[in-house]
Amino acid sequence: MVTSIRAHLVSIGDELLNGRTVDTNSGFIQRRLMRRGVAVEAVAVVPDRAGRITAALDAVPEEALAVVTGGLGPTRDDLTAETVAAWAAVPLREHEGVARHLRGYWCEVRGFPYAENLVKQGLLPDGLDALINPLGTAPAMVGELRGRTLVLLPGVPQELRALWPSVEAWLGEHAGLGEPPPGLLRRTVRFSEPGLAKATEALRARHPDLVWSWWLTRWGVDVQATAPSPAVPWPSGLEADLEAVLGDRVYAADLSELNEVVQADLIARGRTVAVAESCTGGLLGAALTEIAGSSACFLGGALTYADAVKTAALGVAPATLAAHGAVSEETAREMAVGCRERFGSDHALSITGIAGPDGGAPDKPVGTVCVGLASAGAAYAGRYLLGPYRYRNRELSVSLALDALRRHLATGADPFAGSGGETRR
Repeated sequence: MVTSIRAHLVSIGDELLNGRTVDTNSGFIQRRLMRRGVAVEAVAVVPDRAGRITAALDAVPEEALAVVTGGLGPTRDDLTAETVAAWAAVPLREHEGVARHLRGYWCEVRGFPYAENLVKQGLLPDGLDALINPLGTAPAMVGELRGRTLVLLPGVPQELRALWPSVEAWLGEHAGLGEPPPGLLRRTVRFSEPGLAKATEALRARHPDLVWSWWLTRWGVDVQATAPSPAVPWPSGLEADLEAVLGDRVYAADLSELNEVVQADLIARGRTVAVAESCTGGLLGAALTEIAGSSACFLGGALTYADAVKTAALGVAPATLAAHGAVSEETAREMAVGCRERFGSDHALSITGIAGPDGGAPDKPVGTVCVGLASAGAAYAGRYLLGPYRYRNRELSVSLALDALRRHLATGADPFAGSGGETRR
């Protein structure tokens, strides 16, 4: 079963409602809370209007956790702190620690005066404490008001993520946040939704009292089984049964990202990787470098969109392109081999495909993607048929390439054996 903490999220900002900015913070917080067994009951997105913020806070039940993001900046439309204070009927008070941090960050280092806009960021609703922001100026504000546990966070994603470990520590001390209890099983897999449903059908039928769920992710599909209450006994051996059904498609037993898993494995083995990309235009390299510490395993990459560049930069033979085309296992294999030779890496990945929405042919429809992998003494390639959506095709191509490297690192074998022609969503 999940923890007794009931969580509601409130995201604040006009930019979240007019299409300028995507609310990635809510997804991050949901994933982090889920790792600790906390289910989010509701998510509200509201504009920078005091009345709408107040209504969203009123909708949070008493004794629940409200995580509020956005509106803690220095400008006049940053209304969160003062609105929360008015909602709770408490004054705003200057927090000495935040004021000291602001003076150091802006005045002593950057030479700005301690003006009204900076003073504003040091004012907290009475009853809330501050967690100092390691990457910026707006603090997290934590405490209890009107029977709710409140966590107010800045809306800048990097700052929110940097503050989150401190938030979890505070919740553990003051709100009973702990590790996930028995009765929660989660696996992150490289699978299609229909394939996952079919593979787990018999297992789900044997355990009808559990709540089973799965959802599409950046990399594939997450699957989760939950005991809905303490009255539902947790079946012994379920973990082993699920592992047997899913096999090597499982890449994490928690909510770790696929690129995190691959990077950690490369670093642990002391191995390096380079990439050669066509239809993904740098997304694979970006996935391998978006996590701190990537310089320990990632050497570089080549964007070889045009056929002539595939030949000039990677050494793909013109005869291969003429005989098989740019989107072929043969070309993907030669791209990977050439990339590994030129970058001097232990492993190299390549992607070439037809992302869409046009460019397809009867023998190579839109969504056809070929992935290559070169390692010492061997090179492999696989062909996949994805869907009609350009963005998703590019995203899944990166996932296929990373997963091929993950499985090859684990076994040293051909990661594409038996997988060619799969259809993915």
